[in-house]
Amino acid sequence: MEAIRITDRISYIPATENPLSADVGIIEGDDAVWFYDVGANEKVAEFIENYDTGLNAKSERKKKIAVISHFHTDHTANLTRTSFDKIYLGKLTLKYLNIIKDSQSLHDSHDSATPRLSQSEKINFEENTEVVELPVEIDDGIKLRISEIASSHSKGSLYMQAGDYVFLGDATVYGYKRERKFYNTQLLQKEIQELKSLDAEHFLLSHRKRFAKPKRAVVSMLELIYAQRKPNESEIEIF
Repeated sequence: MEAIRITDRISYIPATENPLSADVGIIEGDDAVWFYDVGANEKVAEFIENYDTGLNAKSERKKKIAVISHFHTDHTANLTRTSFDKIYLGKLTLKYLNIIKDSQSLHDSHDSATPRLSQSEKINFEENTEVVELPVEIDDGIKLRISEIASSHSKGSLYMQAGDYVFLGDATVYGYKRERKFYNTQLLQKEIQELKSLDAEHFLLSHRKRFAKPKRAVVSMLELIYAQRKPNESEIEIF
């Protein structure tokens, strides 16, 4: 398994369909290597565990840090197979990871191909975990920003900006309940405003054939969906 390079500091491991596993972003900082999402494919877990972070300017081993977009298991399952010096995640993600022992609820609310976490695996990510409620900004040789963003897909998500690139995971994807696919009107409006405010030109969207997309194209797509809203209806159904 090899990572695909985008810039000299940014690369990613592509998503897979069987097992369903999200794209995993990799940002090479001066003092840490940052992983945006960890996927569910065991080969990806091996890649992350064996990743040579290298040394910083003080000849110390660089830290390994994870940023988790949201709680769905195709983005989180490998947390039980990998180790990090620190994990950034949202409040909802921490809640689900701590209370779900066999990921049955996540499995039922997501796709049938989503890998389940083993019932025997103990889920406890309190240690070395930071819940992001306010934006986190770090200069690690490349300017990084981690913050919440509105999302119909998971009621909220974390994005990670690295210079001119923004990892969004599934933040722009519709929500679903069984056979229904929809965007929450208020969340979509808020998300569009938040995306427009980001000072970056490239958005990185998980599970897409073309991982990197121009900011203007992503915003335009969501604006077209928002334009389909109907008066006094809280959801926009997708067919």
